[in-house]
Amino acid sequence: MENVYDLINEFYSNDEGWNLILARDDVESYFRKQAWQGVDGKQLKSDWMYLVMLCLYMENDDLTLDEMTGDTLVDAVSWCARYVAEFTADYSHVKAFLDCLGRFFVSMKEDGRIESSLAPYLAEQMLLQDDGSVAIVDPSGSFLPGEEEREENSALPPEGTIFLHAGEDVDGLMREIHFFFQNDHFNMDFERAVSLYNDSMGRLDLEGPQSEEYWRGFWDFFLFDYHTVEEDMTPLDYFCRYGNSHYEKLARELSSARVAFFKVEELLDEERCLCSDFIDGTSYILNLHLEPGESLDDLILSGNVFDNRSLGMNYLQHHHLKPMAQRRLKEVLQACLAWFRIQDPHAQWSDFMRRHSLVCRKILRKFDANPAAVVFPYQTKISGYLPAPEPDTMDVVTTMLCRIMKFSGFSRFDIRLSCQMWQDYKALGLPDDSYPPEIWASAILENLLEINEKRAAQQKPFFIESIGKPFENVSKAYMDLRLALHLESSDPRYLNEKGYLMMFSPYA
Repeated sequence: MENVYDLINEFYSNDEGWNLILARDDVESYFRKQAWQGVDGKQLKSDWMYLVMLCLYMENDDLTLDEMTGDTLVDAVSWCARYVAEFTADYSHVKAFLDCLGRFFVSMKEDGRIESSLAPYLAEQMLLQDDGSVAIVDPSGSFLPGEEEREENSALPPEGTIFLHAGEDVDGLMREIHFFFQNDHFNMDFERAVSLYNDSMGRLDLEGPQSEEYWRGFWDFFLFDYHTVEEDMTPLDYFCRYGNSHYEKLARELSSARVAFFKVEELLDEERCLCSDFIDGTSYILNLHLEPGESLDDLILSGNVFDNRSLGMNYLQHHHLKPMAQRRLKEVLQACLAWFRIQDPHAQWSDFMRRHSLVCRKILRKFDANPAAVVFPYQTKISGYLPAPEPDTMDVVTTMLCRIMKFSGFSRFDIRLSCQMWQDYKALGLPDDSYPPEIWASAILENLLEINEKRAAQQKPFFIESIGKPFENVSKAYMDLRLALHLESSDPRYLNEKGYLMMFSPYA
């Protein structure tokens, strides 16, 4: 296990700039004094955490140790409670923080580094009450009513939530997540996710054991981008809601990541890069590791982005495309977004990426391999589509459809698309009593499967035959729906994740 000197060495070795904020020699001198006085290793590591918080605050507000006052440290308490995941401004944490700074300031004064050691004592006088409460700030770091002037003069926020033990905490969180999803309840989700991921990779299960790289990519997709069958949310969002994690803040931070294609515009320092979104040009700063000499002009990276310098990228893929190929890639992706907007007229690029990250990554890989061979394969005659409103109560066909699809393992999103198809049909005012409810339900499902799985092109039989429905009646209802709704080969109104992947398959 690392001791406090290992932690100090790692901190200063990773960024020599910290030496300008708080001299390493002064810090090590302080801890040698503490150790000589018999302070145990656990307390030393706790003190080091508080000194790191002080460094982060001073760097963020461009202050030196000599400039710290009682009021400045009150603001530091507020700032740390707001932005440092491990810190809460309750009585015990605030007291421990200021007691540590009190000892450190005394040491610095004894060594002639600062003129006064009163700042932590003055901050304690203002913050800590005799009844065990904290004045001025609440536990989350927000200033209490009447402290508006402090709020106006408070330090600016950092680039994102700060995790002091990000590496250890991520490892602990991942252990929790893997244990959580080992439950048999998620077997169907795993099978579905692997099937979708294999489709996106153009890979068949019969090709042999998957590589470590395959599983890294799969877990990145599964945790951040896959949508669960029952809840239609990402597994990380699901875990945040139901997982009861010891790393709740970190889990929420990870679940806010978004899949993105982006370019590196400028190397700011050894760790940080100024990046721009490939589609909309949005700028953000990311922690990235680039290979020495790697060309930035033709580089496009894909992965889940954390707008937070304290978190690294989970799984990045590097692609090199010439300027012409980049323009064509953007055109194909924009065509996909326009197709998606028929189903969801208000969708933004981020909405499409969240729902269909696999097809976006598949397209990028195809461009990387052979840009001249990639085209958007379809046109549509659908225009001005407005989804029929969802009824207040389900009719007998919708009830039957939901029952069949849930029993067959279809996702909540697929069920929603199927119900939308039925509501769109009913909105036409055509007779809906031509067939029994189970026949209508079967025909709707068959149309959804044909649109999204190209079953005719794959010469697959009607799915519904396997549960004993008469072929002739289902076939007639199937055609009635197709003709009434003018259903298309990859109808954008009812296309799911599988359907988008199939658009770029040999069956397109």
